[in-house]
Amino acid sequence: MELIVGGRAIKSAQEQDFRMAMLLWGMAGCGKTTLAATAPGKKLWILFDPSGALSLTTREDVFVLDLSAEKHIQAVEKLKADDPYGIEKALVENPDIETVVLDSTTALSNMATENAVYHVRSATLENPGLKGYGHRNAIVMRVVTQLMRITNRHKRHFICISHEDTPTTNENGEVTMISLALGAKMTNQIGMQLSEIWWMSDTGKERRIAVRPVRQRQPMKTRMFDTSSSNGAEFVWRYDALNWKGDGIETWYNAWKENGGRKISLPK
Repeated sequence: MELIVGGRAIKSAQEQDFRMAMLLWGMAGCGKTTLAATAPGKKLWILFDPSGALSLTTREDVFVLDLSAEKHIQAVEKLKADDPYGIEKALVENPDIETVVLDSTTALSNMATENAVYHVRSATLENPGLKGYGHRNAIVMRVVTQLMRITNRHKRHFICISHEDTPTTNENGEVTMISLALGAKMTNQIGMQLSEIWWMSDTGKERRIAVRPVRQRQPMKTRMFDTSSSNGAEFVWRYDALNWKGDGIETWYNAWKENGGRKISLPK
């Protein structure tokens, strides 16, 4: 029997779409762009970081919408539209694009701060003030929420990339927490809309991915990986970035989907 509520068909939990909404964060150069490029299918890459896609030039499955040189006045107006830069139209016309990547929320936030300084009296880049920060946060949330809705409507994966903030310390100068370079309020608001939040690190010898809080870093969360066993909360990512060979997001996503949405073991 089909169940209809409010004119919409109700699906069972087993019929839900296996769509990823993900945030990857970490220090600059740790491999976030490389990791995001391993997501399923062709990728529409919305770029705010100058030269941020140079490591992707040898990939044939990445298509870049480069907004890094856009002036904030024009860019913000277009980004606030119901279909920012015609992204939804592009997804409709190109069903083979499976993933949309926003690179990065940190650079988008910087652009939004410039716009706040332009619009908010007394706001400066060094000290935007309460109204300036409010203006900035509203822009970033609007863009991320719009992209979340658009990708959800068309059943495409969505990945945000963000940088790591400077450590929070106590009165003794001891590090108490390290988080995203977005501010606590915005981190919480964006984090609530995402199913996966992973932190990346590079020791110089190996790259690691954490899916639960580790070493004073937070937030992280996962619906894909099982962290209840002795495997812990992170794993070493063994990947040949020069030749784009090895397991990545698409590999893990397919394993999770084939497992019926039940959590899979951390890669070894």
